[in-house]
Amino acid sequence: MNLGYARGYQLTQQLDMLEDYPVDELFSDGAQEVEALHSPTSEFQALMNFAQPGDHLVIASWEIVSRDYRQLLACLDQLETQELTLDVLNLPQLTIEEWRQVFRWSLRNDRLLHPVLVKAGKERDRSKDAYSLFSKEPEARKLYREMIWLLAEKNSVRQVAQQKRVPIETAYRVQQELKQVQLAIILVICFLLAIFSIKLAESYFDQLWIQVAICVVVTLVILWNVLIDTEETEAKPPIKEKKTPKI
Repeated sequence: MNLGYARGYQLTQQLDMLEDYPVDELFSDGAQEVEALHSPTSEFQALMNFAQPGDHLVIASWEIVSRDYRQLLACLDQLETQELTLDVLNLPQLTIEEWRQVFRWSLRNDRLLHPVLVKAGKERDRSKDAYSLFSKEPEARKLYREMIWLLAEKNSVRQVAQQKRVPIETAYRVQQELKQVQLAIILVICFLLAIFSIKLAESYFDQLWIQVAICVVVTLVILWNVLIDTEETEAKPPIKEKKTPKI
């Protein structure tokens, strides 16, 4: 039995492609985010529960499932466990094992596995163009804004990459862009407060050197507090989950 699944961007085109395949049963999570795939009430989980060994999963593209090779490999493992076959309509037809080899090769050549080496990782040019505030695709722009908010809420790069299912190098690059914006805002605030402190000092002190000293002290205090807060946030170790012993 052919089981079709659609989600996310260009949903109408996906449904048209699946109907032309054709599929026997069609499941769709509409325009929901990629997190919907892991929800117990999602149509994707309903499809996996409905599927029987020997059934054929049909999707329009891999981006419907994930943009991260690790997540795609996990999906292939799940399909293999349930003895399902696969067809991606916008790509050549390959077996699950052939897809696994493709993703493993891409993972070795385009990604760095160890999180400590993320800073040295090289993000692909296609990812830089796709995941930005000025992307041509509305879904990509929305995804970029959501990553910004998650990073602003002090989520780690790995957490954001896993939650939004994007390459970890992309999440790291977005984090660096956010830090640049935050630094620019801090500098503007310091500049405005410096002007304010000078104007305030003029009301009480006539000497210019006292006015300048007050301005410098206020600016340094602000910068010191901001930098200390940033260092503590970055140095804070992640909380490890306690493993429950198996009975």
